[in-house]
Amino acid sequence: MVYEEIKTIKGRQYRYLRESVRIDGRVVHRTVKYLGPVEPRYKPQKKKVV
Repeated sequence: MVYEEIKTIKGRQYRYLRESVRIDGRVVHRTVKYLGPVEPRYKPQKKKVV
């Protein structure tokens, strides 16, 4: 089963794509992909129209 997890590290939130797999009868969670921060660190600047 694949799901999205949000982890808080030093006050900032990050998104990860995680997967649950069964190994030797135990459920193990592994990170499939890092999806990036929940909120961007810098806001995109608006382009000036000339």
